Amino acid sequence: MSDPAPKVKKRRATQACDFCHRRAIKCQHPPVHKSCENCKRFGQRCTYNRRPKKRGVRALVTDGGQSGPNSTLSLTRALEQPWTCPPVASQATIVDLVELFFEVVYPIFPVFNRPLLQKRVSRGEHTSDRMLFMSIMAISASVAGRVRDGSATNRRLNLLNHYPSPDVFFEEAQRQLDLVGEQSNLHVIRSHALLCIAAIQNGRTMDLHKHLNKYHTIIDMYGLHDDSKWPAGMNVFEREERRRLFWAMYKLDVFRGMVWGSTIRSREQQANVAYPLEVDDELLPENGIVSQYGPDGIPTIQQDCCWLVGWNFVTDLYRVLEHVEARAKGLGMRYDRSGYGVDICHNGVSVTGGFILHYGALEKYRNLPNIFRHATEMTHNLSKDLFGFQAANITATLQLLRLAVFEVGNASIYDRCRVAKEVINEFHAIPVGYLVAIGTPLLHHLKGMGTILNYVLMEPMMEDEYGELRTVMLSMALLLDKLEPPHRGASVSEKLRGQVSRIDDYMNTQKQIESIQQGMLSGPELHVDLGATWSFLVPEALLSDLSWNLIWD
Repeated sequence: MSDPAPKVKKRRATQACDFCHRRAIKCQHPPVHKSCENCKRFGQRCTYNRRPKKRGVRALVTDGGQSGPNSTLSLTRALEQPWTCPPVASQATIVDLVELFFEVVYPIFPVFNRPLLQKRVSRGEHTSDRMLFMSIMAISASVAGRVRDGSATNRRLNLLNHYPSPDVFFEEAQRQLDLVGEQSNLHVIRSHALLCIAAIQNGRTMDLHKHLNKYHTIIDMYGLHDDSKWPAGMNVFEREERRRLFWAMYKLDVFRGMVWGSTIRSREQQANVAYPLEVDDELLPENGIVSQYGPDGIPTIQQDCCWLVGWNFVTDLYRVLEHVEARAKGLGMRYDRSGYGVDICHNGVSVTGGFILHYGALEKYRNLPNIFRHATEMTHNLSKDLFGFQAANITATLQLLRLAVFEVGNASIYDRCRVAKEVINEFHAIPVGYLVAIGTPLLHHLKGMGTILNYVLMEPMMEDEYGELRTVMLSMALLLDKLEPPHRGASVSEKLRGQVSRIDDYMNTQKQIESIQQGMLSGPELHVDLGATWSFLVPEALLSDLSWNLIWD
């Protein structure tokens, strides 16, 4: 009698076939068959083409954060490894981009001491200092986009050179930030800030929100909104750089809230950071000793007129804008202590054009030296152009404030168009060199103005009111002609003129139809003068074609 055949032990399949995996059912695959039970039952071909995922705890791979218990150890080991400077760009390219940074970005975003940084870059210190390299990559990302868009002009440099794409610098800066994590190191905070500027110029809105939120996270983690919590023993260079960075990012946060409707995380009443000294970088002491401040906290180094006077005044305007924007959004905020512009949030306050004067903004503007109220032509001499940039930025910010106040005040169509026309005329008066150098942020200013005008188009208008609005739109198209790079796609200004022409045609057609209809009621084939009170409403179909996206393609 032969021995019974040994029973084959049923084992679980180590990998489900493609069909079972898609249906999330148990895969039963006898060892003597080529097909599993489910594939045989449903007449499917039993395949194993799917690449299985690796099992176990995932390694540290996050966007600047930590994942898993070993993440801190992995990050520490990564930072302990000898650092080698990645070959992103040549020394000559870096020197060029840093020089351009001080000409077109620094006047509005002066977050470095100019002589100190230029000295370090000329020595190539960024190739051996990881933190400095990270800042240089962020600088290069913000400048390379302006070179590409024609916003940077320099008679000494050949800007036709093919610099690496701004995305190359942007991604490298992000990679370095991911490796070092969230630290209170000035280079880390400043790199997030510079990437915000680069993101605006390069149309990376999501990256703007991401890096601005990371900046605020670090500020909150270490309480850096209070300068008494800053690292002890810092020299005057770092103290001034931190002050400029804090208030530059405050302005950017308010600007983001107005343009993109985001939450404004910076609140001027919660900040305990002094304004930057109104002293040129070159006049700060070379040894960087903080004792240059007097016993009453007033700096012993002073100069008759510094461009930072205008820069600090722009900060004053944004502190008012913060409260105007809060009221516009109906936040109804209440504070326990007074702030620069807090009174405008109180109930019962009339918000009108004269209201700004009442709260001192225009009065302070009139008391500024004339060099900050009228921008002269760009000379490509930084010591002179710094004042021109401040005058241009003060004009742009004042006009943004005027529009915001009128939006809150529910002014009439005629008044809104009148103010918009005056605002655009002020922009026309600014030398075009400064407007072009400011770049994409200026287009967002104009886009915000266009959005306000769009609300006007959604209301019934009389013919003379539309005439005012039409003048404003054509004046904006003329301004865009000055700003638009000649090498970038279809003309945005021509699209705007085409939209005005379509609204003209609709209004004339509608007026003719209604005149005939009224004439038929009065007598056969008579046209009736509808009079000055006749009004019309632009249909939604035409409004959907009206785009205020002024960013170049």
